[in-house]
Amino acid sequence: MDTKPSREPRYPCLTQLSTRGTFYDVGYNVGLNFSQRIQLFFAESDNIQQKLLPFYHTRVGRDYYEESLRIMEQCFPHYVREVRGIADGAGLPFEHVFMANVSKEVYNVLFDQLEAEGGLQQTPEGRTKSAPEAACSQRNGSKQVNGKFQENFGCSEIFINRPDLKLVVHNEDCDPMIKPYGYLLHADIEDGDVHEQFTSFCYPGFLPGCAYSFNAHGLTITLNGLYPDRIMRDCPSRIFLNRALLSARDLDDVVRIARNEPYGAAYGFCANISTADGDMAAVEVGPNKPRADVHVHRVEEERDPDKPCHYYHFNSYKHLKVPEIEGLMSSTLRGKRSDELPPPRDLRDALVVMGDTKDPLGPIFRTPRPTDLGLTVATAVFDVMAREVFIYQGNPAPESNKPFVRLPMYK
Repeated sequence: MDTKPSREPRYPCLTQLSTRGTFYDVGYNVGLNFSQRIQLFFAESDNIQQKLLPFYHTRVGRDYYEESLRIMEQCFPHYVREVRGIADGAGLPFEHVFMANVSKEVYNVLFDQLEAEGGLQQTPEGRTKSAPEAACSQRNGSKQVNGKFQENFGCSEIFINRPDLKLVVHNEDCDPMIKPYGYLLHADIEDGDVHEQFTSFCYPGFLPGCAYSFNAHGLTITLNGLYPDRIMRDCPSRIFLNRALLSARDLDDVVRIARNEPYGAAYGFCANISTADGDMAAVEVGPNKPRADVHVHRVEEERDPDKPCHYYHFNSYKHLKVPEIEGLMSSTLRGKRSDELPPPRDLRDALVVMGDTKDPLGPIFRTPRPTDLGLTVATAVFDVMAREVFIYQGNPAPESNKPFVRLPMYK
């Protein structure tokens, strides 16, 4: 099956939506305005059509849906309303859109649970394989490692922290279908006593917060997927926790939200944070309950011009001791290659790193290939001191490639 979208724009191109209202209103307006994109993404995504929805239609999948919905309604009822708004606006079943928003966990329990259910078939070689695995083990950014499904997406991060320059540079690496179907959301939510205001790059049909964002409290928030070898049941999903981070007021609030006591977290991620005051940190989160495991690595300001002033993060744990799934080759190779390059000291240096393609198996700037199915759909630069965001599409390393979106951050 061809995993490319049915139609693509002429790049660079990024559609934006500004909306205000309750959580449901904002979700509904997103779903309505991007209904075609969301419907096409759900219809054309092999992961959704051949993994997620078949899983949902099993007894194990329905149980997981009910369990996840119950936990999310207890912990994040307002975000459940937002998901319902997206589904209603897009004209899709709520159950399908909700399952997409717990898909990080589903994709890492799917095959084990199918095996427990006996939903297996024999391959010609005689090896037992699940039906969805047999259908799509190498499609759309996923692969099999020791018989288990593994995502092959993730992002790259560079912090630069000097007295005169504070940058967060983020490569958004994901399913190639996100590039034509993703969108930028400017949301102003007023719902009872709750007020949230943020800008976030969104995947079609997904809650905002799982890519790159900034909010009215002066925080920039970018996400690196992390891949523990387990999930924690009866805990909120990673995507809902990522959404909650958009409400954070400062770094302490980020840590409180990430720990999420007494509910914990089902899966792992790293939230890369900068504040309006110039504080910078990589916040690694591991699955656990009644509170998630959290490690805060502060990226300190370096005043000595002879010392490195950068920090890298990819898609493996650097600080928390969390067992990870096998085969995170792209993350390993990107980290290795970044260490071979001159330490970045300014934006031009950082863009050269983010655009590096020397390693044919796992380049930092990613394009789909047999060893790495992810795509760098955008590079976002947060200039913390200037309070501006620049967005690039295509390789950002050539000086001829200028940012095509420039946004002021909230003061």
